[in-house]
Amino acid sequence: MFLKKLLISFTICIWAFSLHAQISVIDPQSIIADIMEEIIANSEDDVDLDALMDELVFFAENPININSTTQEELGRLIFLSDFQIIALLDYVKNYGAMFSVYELQLVVGFDYNDINRLTPFIKTEAETKQDQRIPLFKWGKHDLFLRARSLVEDQVGYTSAPASNPEASRYKGNKLGLYTRYSYRTKGGLQMGFVGEKDPGEEFFKGSNPYGFDHYSFHLQIDEIGKVKRLVVGDFNATFGQGLTMWTSTSFGKSPDPMGVRKRANGLTRFSSTNENEFLRGAGATIQVGRFDVSVFGSYKHIDANLTDSLIDGLSLFTTRPISGLHRTSTEINNKKTLAEFVTGSNISIALKKLNLGATASFVNLNGVYDPPNQPYRYFEPQLKDRVNIGIDFSYGLGNHLFFGEAATTVNHGSGIVSGGLFRLHPQLTLSILGRHYQKDYSTYYTNALADGSGPANESGILTGFNLLLYKNWQLSGYVDVFQSSWLRYGVNAPSRGHDYLLEASYSPRSRLNVKLRYRFKQKNKNQTVDEEPNSWVIPYDQQALRFHLAYNPTRTIYLKTRIEFSWYNEENLPQESGIMLYQDISYQPQNIPLSITGRFAIFETDSWNTRIYAYENDILYYFSIPAYYSRGTRAYLLAKYSIKSNIDIWFRVAQTYFADQKELGTGLDKIDGPTRSDVRIQLRYKF
Repeated sequence: MFLKKLLISFTICIWAFSLHAQISVIDPQSIIADIMEEIIANSEDDVDLDALMDELVFFAENPININSTTQEELGRLIFLSDFQIIALLDYVKNYGAMFSVYELQLVVGFDYNDINRLTPFIKTEAETKQDQRIPLFKWGKHDLFLRARSLVEDQVGYTSAPASNPEASRYKGNKLGLYTRYSYRTKGGLQMGFVGEKDPGEEFFKGSNPYGFDHYSFHLQIDEIGKVKRLVVGDFNATFGQGLTMWTSTSFGKSPDPMGVRKRANGLTRFSSTNENEFLRGAGATIQVGRFDVSVFGSYKHIDANLTDSLIDGLSLFTTRPISGLHRTSTEINNKKTLAEFVTGSNISIALKKLNLGATASFVNLNGVYDPPNQPYRYFEPQLKDRVNIGIDFSYGLGNHLFFGEAATTVNHGSGIVSGGLFRLHPQLTLSILGRHYQKDYSTYYTNALADGSGPANESGILTGFNLLLYKNWQLSGYVDVFQSSWLRYGVNAPSRGHDYLLEASYSPRSRLNVKLRYRFKQKNKNQTVDEEPNSWVIPYDQQALRFHLAYNPTRTIYLKTRIEFSWYNEENLPQESGIMLYQDISYQPQNIPLSITGRFAIFETDSWNTRIYAYENDILYYFSIPAYYSRGTRAYLLAKYSIKSNIDIWFRVAQTYFADQKELGTGLDKIDGPTRSDVRIQLRYKF
């Protein structure tokens, strides 16, 4: 052991100098932004990243001691694969405590880019054992956020109604968006706080919101109180298994990381996001009973819905269930919190040596009956009155491989199954396989298993991915996903099929340089309406994207990112469409001033919305921007963060998009008279 440690020490000394400058200059928030972008790389929808961001920010400020951590704690760093977590724990077990983060270079399965991302969230200290529980309220930290945002240009919704139509709909509030967030967290396992938000156009301390914000959220979470492993009160999430039976939190789909196909359920966790409809409100607890963990929870709240005047068996009919959380106009206000939702459930799990087993049951009841318009694709969708889901899940480690899965049924309706494995075929080669089969009448309400469509229903498929660490910091990864639907889908009036391919090559030498080349090809079916034809025809279409990305830090204070991306769209009977986007990011962080500045300038040109290109943008903490670049124009933003004191941070961000060939933007009340759309955000954080 002594000789091994001596060799490790010598190796670290050789590498430490070349790595130190790179690891020390990058702001943890920049690392977090890079992680976020990779996780949601293929997302085209708004995703709720608050919970994930909260974990990463917490560990950036309270690093994990790599020498005394657990598999469960490391699993909260979502960017680490299961194999990397096991490799880290095995290294400490076999060679003793790490005495430097540079020792990560000796852990199997980590390249320079992995080490650079992990470093802000860990520390290497002597292992300590806590003889007794830390007092619940000891070593607590308060965190207070205040945020304001606004669109610079005036939208129609903020103008006066015309004299010819004085009753025309308009936004009730001003265009200022407001947000506040307070949290208190202790090392003893207590977390509590609240969130308040007013979206632009909503009233504040008047009208429909006489008590201030349009949305309030409160939460309390306590861990490890005797046999009670966790207690949650207020707003919370419930995530179990692989998301097929019960999963209320954000779930990420396919990404360039093929090892991310296995979901890591967190059970009952506090909710502190601004999502106003998709969460639970009530209480829940996880209790240790012998070798079993038993979780029970209950939730009752009102959600937005468009109710009609009709009744069925005494229940109101609703035609839509808006989830935007916007309450600006009379119609939106009338839809606010009109439908009662009751959810309850339980989970029982046991962790054996290599086998984890779980069983979950959930009950959902909406005090209303869904009355959709003529939409045949919804014909088999279960009603959300007395809906019961029951499922079982497992994970099993066999040598260098990990198997997992979940099977579930919606009682008196359909069933679903998702199962797969992660295989380490070689220290440099990992493989993932995920099969799924969801019947057309399986419920997607508060479920979130992996699927190409909008939820785990009416889909079968196989996803295969790989990750290969090549010689000298080269990495190759990708996936192949083949899927089909046995019934109609939204916009597809026939059974359909598709396939999705992605391949990414990455080069990360020991100098601060990262180069990525990515190609994606996706083919699906859609309805196509031909002029003067009464019917729609189901035809294939495909989308392709080619991306070149360069990240480089030429000095200890400057960080550069350059990206060029091409997109193509092909639809039968129509000419090919194409698009291109180029952006340049520059980040500057002076060594002696608590200031960081990030700017971007982008140019883009696409033939239509079909060839839109998405790109993640750095933003103020707990706010996320993934705009779509389409049409022809430019986009620029500037983000500045300054630490007034060690416990006071302030952010300022301004962004503008210019559309060269448009005289007005948006439609309806969101319409802007002019070719530009600009927004400003400012945020203050006070830690005490």
